[in-house]
Amino acid sequence: MEQNLKSGGKSDSITPSTLLLNQKLGILSAPRMLQPSEIVLLRQSKQEIASKVAGK
Repeated sequence: MEQNLKSGGKSDSITPSTLLLNQKLGILSAPRMLQPSEIVLLRQSKQEIASKVAGK
């Protein structure tokens, strides 16, 4: 069984930027707007995932 990290996210996230984004977002009680740095990490994570899928 996978265990969530204390700061949010899982230790086996797909990419380093996904892990960092999950740690920054954590678990919130209400939705909020993403910060510019979180948007950058989300885009970076998306690109890293796409390159992994393309490489298969």
